[in-house]
Amino acid sequence: MENTEMTDRFVAEPGPARELAWLRERLTPENDGRQHVVTEVVPEGSPAYVRVFHSWWLEEVPGLRRAWREMAEAAGVEYHGELTDEPLGQEVLNPPVGEQWETTGAEADAVTRRGLVEILSDATASGQAVFFSYELAKSLCDEEPIVWRSSLTGLEAVRAHTGEEYGGPEHWWPEDRSWVVACDWDLTSTYVACSEELAELLVRSDRIEALRVAPTARIDGT
Repeated sequence: MENTEMTDRFVAEPGPARELAWLRERLTPENDGRQHVVTEVVPEGSPAYVRVFHSWWLEEVPGLRRAWREMAEAAGVEYHGELTDEPLGQEVLNPPVGEQWETTGAEADAVTRRGLVEILSDATASGQAVFFSYELAKSLCDEEPIVWRSSLTGLEAVRAHTGEEYGGPEHWWPEDRSWVVACDWDLTSTYVACSEELAELLVRSDRIEALRVAPTARIDGT
């Protein structure tokens, strides 16, 4: 295997279903009821779990971003790890005519992705390859899932090569599986299963907006 440690080069892993088997074995089966929880997207049994919020933005004002904490304050609602857009209310989401706050689904916005990669790079053993998997996105097109192997900084190259129609990778993790990042197509936040130390780095960083959550925290809207 070609060394990809300090580059953005990437290769497709043979037998992607085999590569994903360990992950699928550790995910909580989907509940037939209405509520979906954190461990349906990231592995059970991790020391800590973190929700990374995708920023809010206005199409009319490029570069302007707003945090979920700010949106909650504006709406007068509690800011917490299970917050959805519903309690924010239309007065907050739709300020003056012609403007509407939006947030990204399926993957984090570019600024949040960049911040997350920077934090994970500081906390990941040097020289490790990272795996990026496209699962549901590919299966919807009657194709086998794809798992790319690259460096952590290869995320954007992998996204560009795979194509915008598939969004971002659903899961990414290093060789030692010390953390797992996940975002489902139906979600407006990214979730990370990790160590206590990495969780603290994530929630204290000013490069992303993140909160600790329980493994049983709800991830779907109400």
